[in-house]
Amino acid sequence: MDYIKEAENYLRNYNDLVDSVDNLKNEIYEINADLTSIKNIDYSGMPHGSGGALPDDKLINKLYRKQKAEEELKKTLIAINRIDCVLKKLSEGEDNKKYEKILRLYYIEGARGQALEEALECSERHCYRLKGIAIRRLAVQLFGIKGLGE
Repeated sequence: MDYIKEAENYLRNYNDLVDSVDNLKNEIYEINADLTSIKNIDYSGMPHGSGGALPDDKLINKLYRKQKAEEELKKTLIAINRIDCVLKKLSEGEDNKKYEKILRLYYIEGARGQALEEALECSERHCYRLKGIAIRRLAVQLFGIKGLGE
């Protein structure tokens, strides 16, 4: 596994993870609204014999989807928090302040070329050198000893 590429993917997908939190919250809200509208299970139309769906299948499926959406939301929030914490830790120390900034600018905000140079107040070549150092440090901090092998 290429941990540098994996760390880059974490950062490139950061905004999508943030968007997915909103989508999952909306999905949970809609499921909760559907669940509150269900008053009881109507057994009068219950099929006789095999092959038919049970009247409570719809309710069980909604509860299951809600549980899965809540688990996905929890994991997504943990991933976002992990990225934010590692980026913040990466910038600790006077010489390291540019590492978080370049990773956020390059991967999360999509800044390139002159915009990147102006934001970091250095040459393009130095920007890419800083990015290389920063992404390697991020990979080690995200993946531990495994990140050193790359």
